[in-house]
Amino acid sequence: MTDAKAPQIAALVLSHNAPQALARCVSAIGAQTQRPGWIVVVDNASSPPVDAASLPSVGIPLRVVRSDTNLGPAGGWAIALRDFLEGDGTQAWIMDDDIVPEPECLERLWAAVSDDPTSAFAVPVSIQPDGAVGRWGSWCGLVIARQIVEKVGLPMEELFWWAEDTEYCHWRIPNAGYPLRFIEDAVVHHDAIRQGGDLPTWKYYYESRNMLYFHWHIMHRTGRYPRNFARLIGRAAVRQKQAKLASLWAIAKGFVDGAFGRLGIRYPIVPLRERNL
Repeated sequence: MTDAKAPQIAALVLSHNAPQALARCVSAIGAQTQRPGWIVVVDNASSPPVDAASLPSVGIPLRVVRSDTNLGPAGGWAIALRDFLEGDGTQAWIMDDDIVPEPECLERLWAAVSDDPTSAFAVPVSIQPDGAVGRWGSWCGLVIARQIVEKVGLPMEELFWWAEDTEYCHWRIPNAGYPLRFIEDAVVHHDAIRQGGDLPTWKYYYESRNMLYFHWHIMHRTGRYPRNFARLIGRAAVRQKQAKLASLWAIAKGFVDGAFGRLGIRYPIVPLRERNL
C-alpha cells in the first residue's frame, strides 16, 4: 500500500502547436518547491511533433505521448488520464500548455489534500492575462486522485471541445461524491496563447452543440442554458468581425446536432497556433 506521506504525483500536460508555451510550462513544473515524480506531455497532433529532447531539462523524468489526430481537450485528456491509470501514479497534476504554476503551487495543493489523498480533487486559482482571478474546475492545475479517475472513468472524448471539463469536473465527479475544492493560496497564471481576435467558426459549432447536449442529455434541466445560448448568438452577431453568417450557421448546426445527441468531430477544424510570447 502506498504511503500517503510519499505521493507519486504525475504532472500531465496537454499541448497543441505551442512549443514556446510548453517549454515555459515544463520549466515552471521543474521549479516547484515540491516536484512531481515525472512529467507526461500529451502531444495533441502538433506540427511539428513535440520532441522531448527539445524541452527544457528540469531534472524530472519526462516523456511524450503522441496523438496523430487532434482530438481536442476532451480526447487529449482522455489519453492523458488513460496513460496515468496504466502507470503507478497516485495523483495527477493536470494542466494545459498555457498554464504557468507559481513555484509553491503543487506544494500548497498537496498540503490541502494530503489528509485524504485518495479523495484529492482540488484546483488552484487562475490569474488571467488581464489580472482577473478565475476559480473553476478545469485543466488549469487540477490535482486529482487515482481512485477518483478509476471510479468515474475518463472525460467524454466525443465532446471534442467545450463543456468536457464542465461535464467531468463540475458534474460527474461531484455527483460521485467528490466535491471540488478551490485552494486560494495555490496559484497558476493562464496565458490564453491561442486566443485573440475573432473566434474560429468551428468553435461556435462545438460550443453550441455541447452546451445543449450537456443541459438536455446529461443534466436533464435547462439551468443557465437560455442565457448562455443568447450570449453565444450575441457574440457571433455583434463581436465577430468576419464570417458572421457562417458563425451563426455553425451555431444553428450545433444546436440541431446537440439536440439529437450527434457527437464526435463533425465540423472541420482549423488548427490553432500560439501567439508569440
